[in-house]
Amino acid sequence: MSEVYHEWMIKRKMTAVGIALRIFFVLLCISVACMTVIFGPVAILLAVALGYVTKFIFQLTDVEYEYLYLSGECQVDKICGKTRRKGCGKIEMDKVEIIAPENSDELAPYERQVYKLRDFSSLEQDANRYVVFERKDSSLIKVIFEPNDAIIKEMQAVAPRKVIL
Repeated sequence: MSEVYHEWMIKRKMTAVGIALRIFFVLLCISVACMTVIFGPVAILLAVALGYVTKFIFQLTDVEYEYLYLSGECQVDKICGKTRRKGCGKIEMDKVEIIAPENSDELAPYERQVYKLRDFSSLEQDANRYVVFERKDSSLIKVIFEPNDAIIKEMQAVAPRKVIL
């Protein structure tokens, strides 16, 4: 059997907390930079340090998710600031119980159970989100993600009874 490979990337919408953090640190940097007149070299060092922290905050709040589907397994990576990549998890088709669109009626029995939530979506209102319920180590995990049509079709080809379109 040949291996199937698909890649899809989405940009996450900025949250209110992220916007507030960005504004706070920019204003803090400006205020400390203005204090260099009064406090001299100490304020300059503090302003430079806050500049680096502000750069770090901007990178942390700029998030993209990349879905890599390779023959029955979907790897999800989080990319912060277009520089740092971190693996967030895997969706393994042999451990999946159901994959369905977010507001599907087939998800109701799983929603009543206790589960861990992992959201790898863009947080956009009109996005085409899917929900995966996966059983790992006797615990149920709910994953929200936004695959493209090619990834969903391949998931359905691997497990046609588990994937609902």
